[in-house]
Amino acid sequence: MANPKPEFGIHLPVRVLPGSDGKPATARDLVEIVNTAAGSGFTHIWVTDHIVWFNPWMDCLILLGAVAERAATLNMDLATGVIGLPLRNPVAIAQTFATIDVLSEGHLIVGVGEGSTESDFDALGIPFGERRKMLEDAVPALRDLLTDAHVSHHGPYYNFDDVSVLPHSAQQPSPPIYLSSWGAPAGVRRVARLADGWIASAWHGTPETFADGLGRLNAELPKHGKSPEAFPNAVNTMFVHLDADGPRAHREMGPRIETITREPYAPAAGHYLVGDGGEVREGAERWRDAGARRIGVWAVEDTLEQIKRFGAEVIAKI
Repeated sequence: MANPKPEFGIHLPVRVLPGSDGKPATARDLVEIVNTAAGSGFTHIWVTDHIVWFNPWMDCLILLGAVAERAATLNMDLATGVIGLPLRNPVAIAQTFATIDVLSEGHLIVGVGEGSTESDFDALGIPFGERRKMLEDAVPALRDLLTDAHVSHHGPYYNFDDVSVLPHSAQQPSPPIYLSSWGAPAGVRRVARLADGWIASAWHGTPETFADGLGRLNAELPKHGKSPEAFPNAVNTMFVHLDADGPRAHREMGPRIETITREPYAPAAGHYLVGDGGEVREGAERWRDAGARRIGVWAVEDTLEQIKRFGAEVIAKI
């Protein structure tokens, strides 16, 4: 039996990509992206998180706030994919998440992870080598803060007594908390134990490694009373470019994507969706067949036009 059609999301341009005009998106630009995405069959919006990066990077949570009302009106989810949780105090970030969930009328998916870039940690004076242990401490604290009032937590990194983050989120008992992992055994065990869903990265994985990780995750979930069939997953940071001339798409986008990712461009691997409509659709089908339930794509350029092309050539036909 074939896997069901995945839902598709679009990344907001939180990062000023190399080779672009260098102009960061305005609130007006972001709302236009959301409107166009909704009209093209997308169901949710993604943002990714860095603080000190090798390209300009906007505050992703403020971007979600800028589009929260429009997303709610269009019944689109907002997903953080992902926030480096050790870079934020759980009390402060709980307030931000609860506020965004209220503004979006209950459409927030909280995606968090350990953080992957040492420069972010160095800039804030946070030990990069402690990030996994900090994540383990922070996730239960975050969940309690989003769920209850008068919360106390005493862990190896975070300690507080009788804290209430109010108003509570619109979703009760809290927004779902997804955890990132690139599919390694320790990572998927952490997802199974702590999370309500799994977020993988196409940038750092392929359909085949995703399928392997999903298999490991599905074996772990029953140990924690969770159903593999009901447990959500998503894969994001999937750069996309459609062109009726497929070879031209690879010729022009290959060098751009190498600059963006600082990694060799390997189109056959499945990290990215580049080519004509048929080729891009086949790439998306590989991820569907691997078990991906939500797929987040990120336009390299011409975001509005790429959203429309993707909707017509992939979402409408897959």
